[in-house]
Parts: sequence; structure tokens; C-alpha cells
Amino acid sequence: MSQRRSFVHIGLGALAVAGIALLSASCVVKSPGSVACGEEQRPTIDCSSETATGDIGVLNLASDSATFEDVAIRRISAETEKYVAAHTRLCRDYNACAIDKAKYDEEKKALLKLLTPVSAMIAAVKQASSEEERQAALDALYQHTVPEAERKEELTLTLSMEAELPESAGGGVRTVKPDEPLPTNTRVFFKVDVKPRAYVYIFQNNASSGLTVLFPDERIGTKNPLDGSHEARIPNGDLRFRLNEKDLGFEDIYIAASRTPLQNLDEALARVRDGKVTRIKDDKLLDGMKHLPVEHVAGKKDSKCRDVGLERCPRIRGLELDLGGASGSKPGFKPASFVARTEPGDGLIMKVFSFEHTNEGGAYKDAAAKYARLPAPKTRGGLLIERARTRGGLLIE
Repeated sequence: MSQRRSFVHIGLGALAVAGIALLSASCVVKSPGSVACGEEQRPTIDCSSETATGDIGVLNLASDSATFEDVAIRRISAETEKYVAAHTRLCRDYNACAIDKAKYDEEKKALLKLLTPVSAMIAAVKQASSEEERQAALDALYQHTVPEAERKEELTLTLSMEAELPESAGGGVRTVKPDEPLPTNTRVFFKVDVKPRAYVYIFQNNASSGLTVLFPDERIGTKNPLDGSHEARIPNGDLRFRLNEKDLGFEDIYIAASRTPLQNLDEALARVRDGKVTRIKDDKLLDGMKHLPVEHVAGKKDSKCRDVGLERCPRIRGLELDLGGASGSKPGFKPASFVARTEPGDGLIMKVFSFEHTNEGGAYKDAAAKYARLPAPKTRGGLLIERARTRGGLLIE
């Protein structure tokens, strides 16, 4: 587990939800004691005994980069407190003859459904044996406890990199998987689906120009923000990117998405559009994107981190979601290169998607045969944008 975070077994503290584990679905009768509700003589319920008041092992995130996780913990605390308060009011209403036993049992059952799993979910986060396991457990707790309306920054991004292979590679269109080889003269476009409306930025790392902006770009039609009501195609219409013959090797495409504009990033791109920056690598912010830690095929991450103005020292952010199985047999399954959702309390997705750029012919066939078995060295490459059925192309610099 990462040494940057620790989980401390404390009392009420930051979460302040002692008592969320309801010990019993049955009423705890206070004896002696009863109340007359009309003709009904109703045993009173000891509302203070309906919940457990002991320590449940709450979370404390000790990390200088966990601001958004602190937001998530506060929301978990606030929502759980609401559930506990609702249960107390329900009990008191019953004792005050404001509701009958059937209504009390119905509403208590609903609250128990929400509250009972929380203690075990918190324990799962505390006991996680890896960073990935911890993130998944915290996400499960957050999704269970915090209503969608309170997850104000949450965003889901589905991205498909669609490749039209040249005839030398057999032709056809395929959805590119991470680190999959693609030959020179492959035509590429992206399908991007965001829920809800969001701003998306797509960059490509390139040896000669540092970082190439693929989107947003005024020449390709589609503009930010992406609607969220339908899948966007980038480039729009009959535009496609073409993989040129330069810089063979692994290519890294960086994707950022947020429900609000990334102001520093927009300003950097405006400087490029205005001609104030002729080469993207000359801009500190854009060139800094290449310092994002990259997860290689072997699962090892680059630990170097530079502050490039995107809120805080950048890292790969967002939870990768299950694509639905490699066979695509699940109902409603659509092929995708990756699906990601913002982490609890976070408002930014930042991912690196890589593919292997090869020559046409035998080189591509050899790489395809070795695909998914051995990682290859990371090098750089370039994409051209071209209009289908026309001559020439535009190099995005």
C-alpha cells in the first residue's frame, strides 16, 4: 500500500458517524413504559438504544494530495449523519403516535438497508492491501452512501480510439486496446461519451514537438464542452487523424476531462491559437504534461511529479471501470478503449492511453503477434489530421 496514506482507528473524529451500525432490526422496548395512541396501548421504544454508539473504525486520510478524498469523507459523514438523524426522528414519531407500527417498520427497513453495510465498507477501506483495492473500496462506500445529487463533480468518460487499418494490415476498423500495435497510415478517430456535460482535452506526446493538441482544435468541428446527451466523434464528420511515418514506437495519448473548464489549460491552448506559442513544447504548462506519471505494461508507475498548474501536482486520476467483458456479450455492451469515472470527491479524469506505432507489413504483423505478452520501450510518434477522400493533410503542432 502507498506510504503516502494511512488509516487511523479513531473515535467520532472526522467522520462522526458512531452509531451507524444498527444492531437489530427489531424494536428495543423500554420497560416499563408505554403510550396510549387512541385506543392502542403502544410500548415505547428506547430511541437511544436503537443504534450502536461505539467506535466503528472511521477513516483518516493522512496525505498531502488527498484533498478530494477529504471531500468524499466529509460527504460520507454528512450523509450518514442524516440517515442516523432520520432514524432517530422516525423512532420519536412512533413514540409520539405520529406514525403507526407498519409505517415505522417500513421506513426503518429502508434506513437499515442504507446504514447496515457502512461499517463493513469502512473496514474494507481500512484493511485494503493495495492502492487499487483501497480506491475500489472507498468508491463503493462513496457510491453507496452519498446520493448522486451530492456527487457534484462526478463524471464518467468512455473513450474509444477507432482505427481504420491500411490494406497492408488487412484493412477494417477496430477499437484499439491499450498498447495495441498500429501500423503507419492507420486512420484514427475517437468516440467520446461523457456523462454529464463535460470539457475534454486530448493530447499526444511527440518526440519532435513535445505535446500535440488533438482536441480541442477549431479545425475539426467538435467543440468543448461535449454535450453529454450523445456520443461525440473527434474529429467530426469525415475528418480523421492519420498515423504518419515518423517516430516509430510507443505513443502516449493524454486525456483530461472535467465538468468545468480547466482554465490554465484553456489559456495555454489560446496562446497556441494566437500564435504566441509556435511550438507546444515551448509552453511550460503543455510541455509539463509529459511529466505525468505513466503506468507501463508491467504495472510500474513513474513516481516523478511536477506541478504544471492543473490544480495540484498531476497524477493519473480516475477509476477505470469494467468494460463488460472481453467478449462483449453483455446486453448493451459497446466496445471501448477505456471507461473511467472520477474518484470520490474528485472532479478530474486524467489518463494516458498508449499504442505501439510500427511500420507497415512485416513489422506490424510481428508486433501484433507479440501483443500483450512483452512490454516494449517507450518512444515517441506523431499523428497527422487529414480529410477523407482528399489529398494532403494538416500536421497539428
